Amino acid sequence: MDARTVDGAMDGEAGGAASGQATGGYPTGPRPGTPRQEICQIALRQQDAAELTLVVCDDYLDPRLAAVDAAHRAAGRRWLPVKPVGTQAWLGPFLGAPDDPCWSCLADRLWRGRQAEAYLQRRLGRPGPVPRPPASLPASRAAALQLAALEAAKWLAGHRHPGQRALRTLDSLTATVDHHPLSRRPQCPGCGDPALVAARIRAPLALPSPREPLPGTGTDTSPRGIMERYGHLVDPVTGLITEIRRDPRGPAVLNCFHARHPSYAGAGPQSGLDTVRAGLRAAAHGKGRTAEQARASALCEALEHYSGHFQGDEPRQRARYRDLCPDDAVHPDAVQLFDPRQFRDRTLPARHRIHDPFDEGAELDWTPVWSLTAERHRLLPTALLYYGAPQPPGRRCCRADSNGAAAGGTLADAVVRGFLELVERDAIALWWYNRTRQPAVALDAFDDPWLAEVRAAHRGVRREVWALDLTTDFGIPVVAALSRRVDKPAEDITFGFGAHFDRHTALCHAFAELNQMLPAVVEARADGGGYGAAEPEALRWFRTATLAGQHHLAPDPAAVPPPEISGPPEGGELAAVRDSVRRRGMELLVLDQTRPDVGLPVAKVLVPGMRPHWARFAPGRLFDVPVALGRLPGPTPYEDLNPIPFFL
Repeated sequence: MDARTVDGAMDGEAGGAASGQATGGYPTGPRPGTPRQEICQIALRQQDAAELTLVVCDDYLDPRLAAVDAAHRAAGRRWLPVKPVGTQAWLGPFLGAPDDPCWSCLADRLWRGRQAEAYLQRRLGRPGPVPRPPASLPASRAAALQLAALEAAKWLAGHRHPGQRALRTLDSLTATVDHHPLSRRPQCPGCGDPALVAARIRAPLALPSPREPLPGTGTDTSPRGIMERYGHLVDPVTGLITEIRRDPRGPAVLNCFHARHPSYAGAGPQSGLDTVRAGLRAAAHGKGRTAEQARASALCEALEHYSGHFQGDEPRQRARYRDLCPDDAVHPDAVQLFDPRQFRDRTLPARHRIHDPFDEGAELDWTPVWSLTAERHRLLPTALLYYGAPQPPGRRCCRADSNGAAAGGTLADAVVRGFLELVERDAIALWWYNRTRQPAVALDAFDDPWLAEVRAAHRGVRREVWALDLTTDFGIPVVAALSRRVDKPAEDITFGFGAHFDRHTALCHAFAELNQMLPAVVEARADGGGYGAAEPEALRWFRTATLAGQHHLAPDPAAVPPPEISGPPEGGELAAVRDSVRRRGMELLVLDQTRPDVGLPVAKVLVPGMRPHWARFAPGRLFDVPVALGRLPGPTPYEDLNPIPFFL
């Protein structure tokens, strides 16, 4: 085996070459206070054919590696990156094969874990990562280079195994080697088709039955099947999710899991500082009757969040609303539902507030969504559909949120789940802001051992539990589960909600969500400390709200629940959803947010006019439906609406 340097790197053996000069516009030598960035390529030959290039670098995100990868892919040759510096040495994966991930696939995953750095470099107009001193010990550096030489020799000898497609890290403290999987991104601009997402969204949306799997999605939608199919996306280095962990607070029956994914917001080229800050704190939360269900739930919610972030390959057209045909464009005010008085209310928490009224004369990006009721495309502002999408400079007139976003076993299933979330949150808004008292749900009427176990667990931490029926004019059962502390002045009132065609299922969803909220208060003390919540509005609620002072939280023994659908409707849930929306003169809009590199079906569902559970006080259902249902004799005056924005 012969070794030589190529593409302008210095001559020498691997260890010495890695400590030489840098090329490609970076500092050319070690100057005081200036870190070095280096790339060295060593071509490894057997006889006369160069089969493999070993590339030694200080950072896998060095933009010069893009050219290295492109050249090797064009020539049909393999190359092996190695980073022998830092507390962890990196090795692999083997790159360059036409059907394998490329360097751009790898860089996409790595940048998502370094979003603050990406934002800083972007604002400074600098390519690549922040230069770092290539710190290492001679022993750790030698170990990394020797391991690289060993892997190269095995590859040249014809040894092939799946681990060669993974990035391996050698920890210099523990002397352990970990494998980090890497998958090809079908929409990757380097090795795939970057038009995949746009083409799918622009095409008419054809949905099979929610029970019929889409091609390639598989049939096992059990929690175990979900983890087997998408679990490779959980990894601290190359994953879309860095970890999934169980919340240790409270009884084990709570089954609360948290999925950390601080790698989406801020990765897009147009993301702002507030988006980056939000991304650094991002986490998804899973719930379920079992630990396995809750873990899979956390995974799916995190992937749903990832799928909803702007990545730049979404279809867009730049236009003013006033220049678009009214039959084509949906006015964002019909979705956001702010009353003009709310733009002047600076007391609202950040999640309830929007900065600017919508300007019909401003140019902004619009993205097509599919109307399941009209069977045609409509247009909505991209910034209303995707987190972190760009908006007109100096203005913020649209705010993307999670309302109606859902993952499912199929896209049709995701649409149904997204619509049920709209029904649930609409019901919460009608109840919460009008402060109507609702009928109780008789918990003893359900012969369910899990519900009994959950109620006993709440009693064990000195709490009482009850449930309310929030079902609205849609007739789909909506249940609110509530719990409060009974042994101290602060009652730490918590909630959980569920909506489903089956009443028992809706109740179980509500109790699972109630459990999800309990860790924030389970360790609260009588002196006002010990809370696990950080948001000011949540802490204020836990410390001050009481059942006596919030009369709408208590069941009304005289209230009669409206008629509801009993069990899954005939003809399928999706058909029932579409017909229910159409009968009310409303429109059912769907955006397929499924990402090709994930494969988990994700839908963003919108029904203009339906309320989110946040403070949105424009005229419409919030004032009309409680009167139509007989809950109120007349609409609640604006100034008498609940002044406490819902914070869950």
